[in-house]
Amino acid sequence: MPVTECETRSFTRQEFYDFVWSAPATRLAIELGCSDVTIGKTCRSYNIPKPYPGYWVKLANGKTTKKTPLPPDEEADRRTIVFHQHEDYESTVDEPPRELQYDDDIRQLLAKATSLGAVSVPEKLRKPHPLILATKERLQREAAEQRLPWSQRSSDWRDKAPRGLSVEVGGALLKRALRIMDALIKRIEQVGGVVQVEPKHYNANQYETVVRFAGESVTTLRIREKHNQVRTKNPDAQYSCERDRLDLVPSGNLLLDDGPSSYRSPLAMDGKAKKIEDKLEGLVIGFVKEAGERRIARREREEKERRRAEAERIRLEREAELKRLRDALKQRQDEERARVEQLIHHADSLRQSEVLREYLDQLCWAKAPDGVVAIDSRLADYVRWGFEQADRLDPLRPSPHSVLDEKVDEDLLAREGHIPRKPR
Repeated sequence: MPVTECETRSFTRQEFYDFVWSAPATRLAIELGCSDVTIGKTCRSYNIPKPYPGYWVKLANGKTTKKTPLPPDEEADRRTIVFHQHEDYESTVDEPPRELQYDDDIRQLLAKATSLGAVSVPEKLRKPHPLILATKERLQREAAEQRLPWSQRSSDWRDKAPRGLSVEVGGALLKRALRIMDALIKRIEQVGGVVQVEPKHYNANQYETVVRFAGESVTTLRIREKHNQVRTKNPDAQYSCERDRLDLVPSGNLLLDDGPSSYRSPLAMDGKAKKIEDKLEGLVIGFVKEAGERRIARREREEKERRRAEAERIRLEREAELKRLRDALKQRQDEERARVEQLIHHADSLRQSEVLREYLDQLCWAKAPDGVVAIDSRLADYVRWGFEQADRLDPLRPSPHSVLDEKVDEDLLAREGHIPRKPR
């Protein structure tokens, strides 16, 4: 886990406004352990006005001054301004100094890289690193092949020869380039890193030089000669493309970058004031810091993924609970709807049964005005059948038997051999 042992000093937005207007920024910066630029950036981030130029001079001379009022900002008011102070680093706002967020092993490597001082590049190559020897052998073999006629050249040796570093330098600069790479590799290994020649991840037939610290691949490495673009004009040329063109001309300066496919700035380059040899210490320290940054980036990605997975879990649980509640509500509503429909059906049936009974009464009075119906008459049979149907409709009375309730017993007929048994 990263070490973040440092003192903190917290301000509300109003408190920091009062603090900024209490003394000049240079004095406040000493108190907070940071630069006045950091104070200015913090004011801009939290929409806090700073004293205008000449404010402190006017105040010292007893002239009338006026503070710029603190503008309202609900979003900034909800945040706390925290300064992280450490004796070895400049104070930072909102999060500890970057180096304090590195893992313990990265911080130990960083402390060692810083304590070793400048990298010494000898005038002559002494006890070269095995990778330097392999590079020299491969470059010498390639140079020998170039001197042969085309018919005598062969590429079979390339697969058998040891893989060398990514060195694209020729002529008088080659010895210097090898000495620089030798010193750089030895310093990387002295700090605790590793330099390896590995197949490219997108092309196994090509190789690149990879630098690792604490198991983190921090960069690929190549040394080459810088070329300058020079415009060449030849108005007498036969083809238009040759009359005005840009040529790449060797500059005699060396350049370290992270490979031919990179569009980023060089890692180090010969300049007017400093050569690559003077920049190797900072380069190694930068490699160690890059390892720390990659660890932090991985932790942030893992934390982001963890939060995303947790949010997804909560969402799925919420959806499952909502589905359960919806299904339970639907079941209760379906049951209630069925009861209502049954109630309406019973009410309708009762009303129909009452209508039937009233009709049968009226029928008896219409067919027998004296109110006497013979028991064995067709009318009596019809009336009895009609009251049975009314009772069948009436939900408040027992339902008499009817032929409408009967069903054919298929199994009985099958047992008696009348029809085949129904498949199950």
